[in-house]
Amino acid sequence: MVLDEQIELFKSSVKNLRENDGLSKSLIFINMGQNDIDLNKKLQYNASLDMGQYLAEPLSKRLQMLYDLGGRKFLVSNVLPLGCRPFSISQEKPTTRCVERLNKLASQFNSYLPQMLKDLQSTLLGSKFVLLDVYKVFEDVFSKPASYGISDISHSCCAIDSVNPIPICKNGEVCSDRNQYAFFDAIHPSEVMNSIMISRCLKDSSVCKPINLMKLVKA
Repeated sequence: MVLDEQIELFKSSVKNLRENDGLSKSLIFINMGQNDIDLNKKLQYNASLDMGQYLAEPLSKRLQMLYDLGGRKFLVSNVLPLGCRPFSISQEKPTTRCVERLNKLASQFNSYLPQMLKDLQSTLLGSKFVLLDVYKVFEDVFSKPASYGISDISHSCCAIDSVNPIPICKNGEVCSDRNQYAFFDAIHPSEVMNSIMISRCLKDSSVCKPINLMKLVKA
């Protein structure tokens, strides 16, 4: 479901929340960008496209729409290293550990987010915008996986069907210990990776910026 459709559904649910003043105290989490890059071949192979104009600016407008609906506290994640996903590696078979072209696209998009969120907070009265640096968390785990209790950062717990261009599990085969993997399936982080992300975000202002999640919730 695209973000515009989700906002429309959200809009239809706002009335009761506003009556209880619940929305302004709620946390709105936005996680986007991965599918936008994956599913848009024009974006993937046209180096001249401005990532900020193509993805970041539309996101900014939609965050303003959510603000207009009553949202005040926003946690926005950037994009993980797309070229290091098992699906990317399986499809493109890079000579390096990851597909650097895809990592570069992710980094380009990510680079627009900090200033964009800062600008939104400075212009939208009473708003708080925090960036969850998913890319950094993955880099940290990739550099020292054992310190996070992970032994496999290149493969997925769910077996990849290399014949199918769609990243689905092969015959539903799943590993015996999913906590050892950074990825559950070919494109999605495992439960343990998501747990690492949110645990660090709660108290670590180098992962959730400019303030950690605990401070955002209490703001």
